Amino acid sequence: MRRVLLTLFALLLAVLLASGWYAYARGFTKKWRNTVMAEMRRRGVEIYLRKLALDPRRGLVAQGVKVLDARDRRRVLAEIDEVILQVNYANLIRGKTFLDALDLRDARLALPIDPADSHSPRIEISRLNARLFLPPRQIYLAHADAEMFGIHIEASGRFINPQDFHRKPAGRASGQIELIARAIEELRALKFEAAPPVLSLTFSGDFSAPETILAEAALWGEGIRRGSYLLRSLYVAVAYRDEIVDLKQLALTDAAGALHLYGTFQQAARALELRLHSTADVQGLARAFRLFPELEEFVFYQAPALDLSVAGILGDTLTFQALGHLALRKFAWKAVIFEGLESDFSWDGQRWSVRDFLLTHRTGKISGDAMRVPGDFRAEVRSNLDPKPLAPLLGGEAAQRMALFEFRAAPQVTLALRGAEPTACTATGNIRLGATSYRGASCESLRAPVRFENRTLTLAPFHLQRAEGGASGGIAFDFQRDEVRLDKIKARVHPSEVARWIDQDLVKDVTPYRFKRAPNLLIDGVVHTKGGKSTRLTVDVDAPGGMDYTFLHRDLSFPEVSGKLAFTWDRMKIHGLSASLFGGRLSGDADISLLKNKPGHSVEMQLDNVDFASLTRLYFHYENSQGRLNARYDFTGRGDDARTMRGRGQVLVTDGNVFAIPFLGPFSGILNAIVPGMGYNTARKAGAAFTVEAGAIDSRDLVIEGAGFSMFGNGKLFFLDDRMAFNMRINAQGVPGVLLFPVSKLFEYTSDEKLSKPVWRARAVPKL
Repeated sequence: MRRVLLTLFALLLAVLLASGWYAYARGFTKKWRNTVMAEMRRRGVEIYLRKLALDPRRGLVAQGVKVLDARDRRRVLAEIDEVILQVNYANLIRGKTFLDALDLRDARLALPIDPADSHSPRIEISRLNARLFLPPRQIYLAHADAEMFGIHIEASGRFINPQDFHRKPAGRASGQIELIARAIEELRALKFEAAPPVLSLTFSGDFSAPETILAEAALWGEGIRRGSYLLRSLYVAVAYRDEIVDLKQLALTDAAGALHLYGTFQQAARALELRLHSTADVQGLARAFRLFPELEEFVFYQAPALDLSVAGILGDTLTFQALGHLALRKFAWKAVIFEGLESDFSWDGQRWSVRDFLLTHRTGKISGDAMRVPGDFRAEVRSNLDPKPLAPLLGGEAAQRMALFEFRAAPQVTLALRGAEPTACTATGNIRLGATSYRGASCESLRAPVRFENRTLTLAPFHLQRAEGGASGGIAFDFQRDEVRLDKIKARVHPSEVARWIDQDLVKDVTPYRFKRAPNLLIDGVVHTKGGKSTRLTVDVDAPGGMDYTFLHRDLSFPEVSGKLAFTWDRMKIHGLSASLFGGRLSGDADISLLKNKPGHSVEMQLDNVDFASLTRLYFHYENSQGRLNARYDFTGRGDDARTMRGRGQVLVTDGNVFAIPFLGPFSGILNAIVPGMGYNTARKAGAAFTVEAGAIDSRDLVIEGAGFSMFGNGKLFFLDDRMAFNMRINAQGVPGVLLFPVSKLFEYTSDEKLSKPVWRARAVPKL
């Protein structure tokens, strides 16, 4: 009997060992796996087991576990390599709930970001150790610890009625999936230079009563690096209670300072409130996490100080209100260095305001307030800083124009801006300039009301002061039409200096007129700054102090001069010119081309009672000429090229010594040879009509009247080449004239040598 019992025991042991070996090596049958899966289904969890095995050391082990979506078994919520099952075998035999607990030891957990996508990236959790008790209709996590992306995680808690958990529809979760994917990307980019950060989680609640769910999380870490940015410390504490997410604290410190963030989110009302205070390196933080690329245009020598509070509703339409205060110490924006900036601000997505704005630069300050609501923008701006250093902020044509200014004293500007939009508003105010120069032309002071509207800057009425005098009137810079409009400007300034302010091209047109003292000007009209055809400008000139002007390479000096200049895009016309010259008067009109490719001018001038000696001394270096000159000369030409001059006129010299004219001087001796003593009778009157062409004066009717004789001449004087081809005939007057008339042909002379040193010789005697 004893042998039989031993044999039966041995057979039973062999069966048990064989069954254990089979259960360990091959696993339990599908029936057993289905039993376990059905057990989990009754607890509200849908799973799939690839293998159910018996481990001699650990007990019943489920391998290749997949947690599935109960509504769509194709959606995998989590994957676990193996789970140790604690089974109540008595309950198993009686068909009752038999899973008491689950143990995970150094397990791996993979959570797909998108359960609907089998190829979705997964959140990998490693070294997972946990003990999960499974009372009826409960999940009790006694303890769990694991590692995820280098972060050590600790968790514990209890949920009641987990079967009542409902996932959000896929459509509403799509945004969360993108957010999770971005978070994973950022977590993988983090480097931990100290001990791994620790994340602690606790939870509790009843899924059948969501308002009872409570969860708390806390994260602590040091030496966390993202690229070149290092977080010295990070602490986050967040809680979920009564369907409210409460960010108790987010605190971080870096090399510059600290950042603190607090806030709540009410899930039912979808109401959000946040409060932030920061003295941290926000630029380094934003660069590390690729946020706010606009900050790359700034350089902060000290970290900004920011206080911000935000309240909003995250409904179908976002509504929020943000209030804050910003304080910057020394910083640079687009290479412009500022000493500081401070301002209060608010924004709700459609309306914004800036209050107590103060921007400090080494040259001064800008202060003011601004507000925008839909359809209405208002601002008040005050400035006493030099705007030229700000030119890099403007860019384009505005920066180029600003570069032309030099402010030796900072401008004083006050502006009020009104309009529907900041980019389409009207600005009105006042401007006061001290010592300032524009394009090299300076002024001592300027004060004017200012208005900017439709891209037009108007200063009217302005009052400008320079060393030589001042100016007043109205001026408008139309940047849209590239025009400068001048309205009845009265000035006593040098025209060449004022021309620089209006249009650089005008400078070369007025530079030849060199006033000894600043003339009195009346300026009115329009100038197109880019050569357009809209230029219409008149300048009335009254210069009692006189003017110098270069004509035919000689400088003429006019003790007083007046006239009107009229400019168009291609011409300058001079009307009513009246000037004193060499004791007489010059009057006339001129029409001068301003086109480089079509130079030219036409002039009508008249000389009355001009000192002939001064004129010949200037142009021909004659020292002995005498008399008074009356003449009219109409001519055309191209630029300064005297050979292109073409003209005609009449000239009359009276009360002078005609023989003192060098090219006629030798005739005094010739007259003495004909009739002794006749050469001492001074010729005091000479007249002629003449034409000018190709550098030559051509006259066919020169008449000289002396005491007892007359002289008649014709020919050409090549005044540019210092040569001549001229003929003269002498007739005696009175009784000698009657006696000598038959042989007057004998007294004809010619010269074809130098104009400056003429040599007259008798022409060939005709045959009788």
